[in-house]
Amino acid sequence: MQDPRVRLGAVLLLSIASFFSLAGALLTLFWWLVCTNRRTSFGSFRTAAVAFLRPVIAASATALSGGDGVSYLVRISVLLVIASWAYGERYPGELLDVSVWLFGRKWGFDLGLVGEMSLSSLEILSDEFRRTRIALQQKGQHLSASNLPPVITSMLVRQFRQARERAVILAIRGFRGGGSLCPSFVTSYADIAAGVFCAAIFAVSVIV
Repeated sequence: MQDPRVRLGAVLLLSIASFFSLAGALLTLFWWLVCTNRRTSFGSFRTAAVAFLRPVIAASATALSGGDGVSYLVRISVLLVIASWAYGERYPGELLDVSVWLFGRKWGFDLGLVGEMSLSSLEILSDEFRRTRIALQQKGQHLSASNLPPVITSMLVRQFRQARERAVILAIRGFRGGGSLCPSFVTSYADIAAGVFCAAIFAVSVIV
């Protein structure tokens, strides 16, 4: 999917559809199978297993307490699949482009900049966590309850320092809000078809 506006809009509508009903979740899963590059959803089987572990535990507890655990598991799992796919398909600056297109150069630029910096921080945290695990493995150690608190504290301190450095850079460059950006998008026929299909799924989930 080339157009980020369609992709982000699809994530919003399909997330609502999946949350509303089981039918919406199943239709969303069908949309994901037909309209997306499924290989970008999860990087590895281990990542998928960790992502689905908590919904499985919560669904099991719901079922044991008399609730509809199956429906909960399906809907939350579909939400995870769609969110992971959207994250895997994104490119740097995507949120900034869409935000400026949607809200204008003043507010849109600021909102998009905040979104891009937030995603960048998440990626840095992920890389640091991976490097920390490698360093511990080289020492013959593993993450545990004893070494996890200092690891998390160190990562948070580095994030605070990086946030301060970014703020200083923006201040030095004279940033006071807004910016000059003229985003351009490429919309294919496949994107249009996927968007129409997504809107239909949303309508069906709301009506049913």
